[in-house]
Amino acid sequence: MSGTDAPDLPVGWSDQDGVLYCLGCRREVAGEEGAATVSDGATLDDQRKASSIGRIEFEMRRDPDQGDTRIARSCRTSVAAVRRVRERLGAYPTRPS
Repeated sequence: MSGTDAPDLPVGWSDQDGVLYCLGCRREVAGEEGAATVSDGATLDDQRKASSIGRIEFEMRRDPDQGDTRIARSCRTSVAAVRRVRERLGAYPTRPS
């Protein structure tokens, strides 16, 4: 309606170039971008690992203070995988989870 303000986006949603994405979709896009970084001859397992790493990195950029267990659950991966990425990035939480 003219003369009214647009409502705020729900928590976790993002407007990227005029397209709205929910948090789950943004994670999947990050996973696809991660999988795209492997070489053309990579195995499906290598692509799966790169996708998982992409989702984990997205979550750490989004909220670096999240606990490893919470990130692992949201990315459908193991806590050990989250810890490896956190170590590599040096992305340690600044507040207790």
